[in-house]
Amino acid sequence: MAQFSACGRLLPFLKHTNISRVLSQSANFSNTARYRRQEVPKEEVNNEPIKYFGSQASRWTAQRSRSGPKGQDIPWFQPYVVNFSVAIFLIYFCILREENDIDEGLGRSLFEHVPGLEEQQLIVSYHYNKENGLSTIDIERRMKELGMNFEAVN
Repeated sequence: MAQFSACGRLLPFLKHTNISRVLSQSANFSNTARYRRQEVPKEEVNNEPIKYFGSQASRWTAQRSRSGPKGQDIPWFQPYVVNFSVAIFLIYFCILREENDIDEGLGRSLFEHVPGLEEQQLIVSYHYNKENGLSTIDIERRMKELGMNFEAVN
């Protein structure tokens, strides 16, 4: 819309040039093109199920999915190069690489990362086991180790 108002303001200044005619024609053309795009008839949506039997999908075998297209042009040495690359990566990543801070952090328990999580988990497990008639001996023992009072949890 701003384009049309800008063209309208420029037209009085450009009356004696051919540019005014070009601008007005382009403004009219873009305006009519916009309306034409909106008037495109919509195609009807077909809600019927797609027939499987008799289609090309019914003739597709699982072997084609596993083997890929026939006649692929791959060099004879490609499997060896890929296997060698994967082997080198695994040797580096699993054997040669030194552990860093992130690796050590991943080795710790989640309860060490989030304070109070173990206590909440024990309370939830205690209530679940009580409601379902399961043993709570291990949970009570861990609560005692942490200094929690499992009788107050009830």
